[in-house]
Amino acid sequence: MLRELNKVVEESGKDAQEFQQAANYLLAHQFVSAYKHGQRKYFLLIETYQSYFSVLFEALGMTLYVNENERLVGLLPVEREAFVRLKTDETLFLLVLRQIYEEKVENFEVDNGFVATNTHTILERYAHLVQRELPSETRFKDILTLLSRHGALIRGKAYEDESKNVSIHITPVVRLVITEAYLRQLESFNGIEPEDESETEEFLETETEAEDEE
Repeated sequence: MLRELNKVVEESGKDAQEFQQAANYLLAHQFVSAYKHGQRKYFLLIETYQSYFSVLFEALGMTLYVNENERLVGLLPVEREAFVRLKTDETLFLLVLRQIYEEKVENFEVDNGFVATNTHTILERYAHLVQRELPSETRFKDILTLLSRHGALIRGKAYEDESKNVSIHITPVVRLVITEAYLRQLESFNGIEPEDESETEEFLETETEAEDEE
């Protein structure tokens, strides 16, 4: 890969460190948006030289995803086993985000691929659809941090009149990690606690495999 790096550096007139920093940033965050603060320079470099980055990440067992319309680039694992295994509550919140996202898109409430909501709305939807006890405030913050780290959402500031209600922007990433089969599962979810969370994870995976075979 050093040969390819030297070649693209020579052709672009840029510093090799710029390509290394962009690759490392994408590896750490999985998705990069031109509309997210601090990520635009990485997006533009990866978009412009996506042939180089495609080869680079392919060697690492990943596929470079580029959506020029939504100004989004990301990494998708080639092997299913490479996906991050989420806990049940993390998965269910991700499903809720996807449903809210699709509703907003259908109502044309979308800006550069992002849709706006807030933590109160997310918790209300979770309680209504999933029929589970709400997580503690600390646990909910941990889940938001995890989903933010993987690019599914962007956390904003709390509202002036509601200090515990935080603005949230859901990103197009939710469409890549949550399938239609997952959405169907959320709609039919009865809120019954499994004996252990691994049972729910296995069911989720089975649903995904079934969709792939259709």
